[in-house]
Amino acid sequence: MKLYRLIASEAGPTKLFVGGLHGKEGLYTAPILEQLAKDVVYAGRAIIVPCLVEHGKYVDVLSEEYYQSRAGIELLQLIENYKPHFYFELHAYGKHSYSRLTDPERELRIGVPPFVDFGTGILLGSIAPILRRKFSERDFCVTIEVPNWKSEDENVRAEVLQILRLALSKAKREEVMLELRMWYPAQIQKAEELFRQYYRNRLKPF
Repeated sequence: MKLYRLIASEAGPTKLFVGGLHGKEGLYTAPILEQLAKDVVYAGRAIIVPCLVEHGKYVDVLSEEYYQSRAGIELLQLIENYKPHFYFELHAYGKHSYSRLTDPERELRIGVPPFVDFGTGILLGSIAPILRRKFSERDFCVTIEVPNWKSEDENVRAEVLQILRLALSKAKREEVMLELRMWYPAQIQKAEELFRQYYRNRLKPF
């Protein structure tokens, strides 16, 4: 497991960016996070793991089984070791999974809200509820799903990097959300509504 540490001279939050959590997703997430690792963190520190596991068995991160697997245990150890205030998971999905991930009835079917499409197939949502419990209510936790058939499209890759760089460059979650609301007003409004409904306003998105 390759790991990058970016440390700024100014104090600030710890940020953890992880890709390749299961299956072959690392083929698509690693190049994006390797590029992010060349950037500069302006406050605090960033931990970047481009690929948690290579060609690992696919176990759904929504399940308890995942966090008992080697990949899940390593992920939990990273969170325990670094105690990040910002946590970003980068996944990749195939065309056949789009309707399942964005299904308006997803919460009724499997117990979690649907992802929101930014318009190019890049999806945004929160992290697995099982994992969210490992963080405090003040922490900022986001999942981004990259369409794997577009992973080498420069425009798609640039858009994902723009979102990750925004998180890398800001010291406060509200600063990140403010920019995202400007870039994607309708999509972020929908994502925030889904989050608040699911957590019954106990947590601030995300």
